Amino acid sequence: MEMGQEDLLALTENVINEYLQEGSIEGLSLLMDPDIIAYSHLNVNYVRGDWNVRQFLNREYERLSPLSLNRCNMRCTMTGEGASVVARLILTCTKAKNLIFLNITVMYKFQEDDCPVITGIHIERDYRHENTYRSVNQGKLNGVVVDYLATYDELTGIYNKQAFYAKTKEMLLDNPDKNFDLLRINIERFKVLNDLFGESTGDKLLRYIGKFLKEINLPLCVSGRLYADNFVVCYEAGKGDSRRMINTLQMVADSFAINNRTILSFGLYRIDDKTLPVSVMCDRANMALWKAKGNFKNPYCEYDEKMRQQVLKEQKIINAMERAIQNKEFTLYLQPKYDIEKGTIIGAEALVRWISLENGFISPGDFIPVFENNGFVYEVDKFIWEESCRYLRKWLDEGREVHPISVNVSRIDLYTPKLVQHLVNLREKYQLPSQYLELEITESAYTEDPEQIITITRQLREAGFVILMDDFGTGYSSLNMLKDIQIDVLKLDMGFLKSSDYSAKGGNILTAILKMAESLKMQTIAEGVETKEQVEFLKSIGCRYVQGFYYSKPLPVGEFEKLI
Repeated sequence: MEMGQEDLLALTENVINEYLQEGSIEGLSLLMDPDIIAYSHLNVNYVRGDWNVRQFLNREYERLSPLSLNRCNMRCTMTGEGASVVARLILTCTKAKNLIFLNITVMYKFQEDDCPVITGIHIERDYRHENTYRSVNQGKLNGVVVDYLATYDELTGIYNKQAFYAKTKEMLLDNPDKNFDLLRINIERFKVLNDLFGESTGDKLLRYIGKFLKEINLPLCVSGRLYADNFVVCYEAGKGDSRRMINTLQMVADSFAINNRTILSFGLYRIDDKTLPVSVMCDRANMALWKAKGNFKNPYCEYDEKMRQQVLKEQKIINAMERAIQNKEFTLYLQPKYDIEKGTIIGAEALVRWISLENGFISPGDFIPVFENNGFVYEVDKFIWEESCRYLRKWLDEGREVHPISVNVSRIDLYTPKLVQHLVNLREKYQLPSQYLELEITESAYTEDPEQIITITRQLREAGFVILMDDFGTGYSSLNMLKDIQIDVLKLDMGFLKSSDYSAKGGNILTAILKMAESLKMQTIAEGVETKEQVEFLKSIGCRYVQGFYYSKPLPVGEFEKLI
């Protein structure tokens, strides 16, 4: 017979009452899984295994007893594999003659016969509510409560950011001959978890992790919550300690009773300079953390000097970007597009190059990601758009043969409220026929926010622009995108043909995409073409237009004009 929430609540209430009021663990022992986990911040203890947990429960009771139970509120959360019951208790400690606010979490899994087995027990002293109760009943907020709120994070009960900085600095200064590690911890996709399960569940998870950090049983250890889902712990470094810490934290996250796996990311800084501010140490661990994020197979990274040099390099770019716009250091390059049969130019893609007055050539691979992160890419894109229009107008006035130029519209640009109007105004300012200025949108932008891309591309096409989908085939939603979005040209990524065996899967996929595009009345351009073998294969499958180093690298405008 399947056990429901009411039955599980009644069972939990019985075994907890038996334990707290009589000191008996018989009921709990009968339900324990052999590999049960238990921990408590009351005496900073963490144990595993049924025998160890029984000893643990006996010690916890001796520490608190004798007790009398005043109030018990319980809540059960069911998951696909088990359940979690949280008991919020108010007890009178007759020895200390005061009230104790206690939270006990009991985690269950269900066996094949639906019989519940306890896999985890967590005991937490709720100091925050104890202090609030005392302050209300005393009619004033006394100094103890003020000190507590100034030192501890209100949600989790561990040190807040400033207290963590101070306590860690004190620990490092008091132990100059010892080595320490500082570990940053972050919950992957915490916002998604909040959206799916509600902020109350998110708060529970934060408290859950905070409780464990508070209970780490190491002689020299300080833990804290910096903000949101960002935790940090500094501890004496020993061989293998950091790996054990990471494995244990992930195990704790896995035990959180929710129908969704909780994955943590970790960034480690091995403290090699104790004179640094603790905030800087945290920043270094954070650099490693961000490199680890998204790597679900091994979400851990250790800080090294290369990361620091990369941050300094990026900061140098940020410091120079405004001045570069004012000094016209950015310049337009054009990479030709060719008709594969005729060998003639049919258009070009506009690309940006940065020729710094101070540092010379700066690679787009260095500055474009930085600009995309801080939003400055929109200013650079606007410059390239206008330069492209200016040259198109110039060539028309000179009576040259003019081919379309396609300009890149980045993910950031697509969220600019007046994007469509800005591009229309540019075209009108230079009196360009609509076919000469084309727009390239990367496929990954669709993956991030399909509704936004669908809306913007529809508006741009209604305004007369030709839309190209760049890097088609590199993302994960290509076929779904073709169903939803209005585009005119697919730019096919030649990553399909890294192998020289064009009869393999990559070649077959590329052939199928060409046929599909033809049936949808879309043009195709193969980009990244680098070898004669690729050209011959593309000819054989009917691909007409190409772009890549085999034909031409990106050129300064003057060289492009000579080529035309």
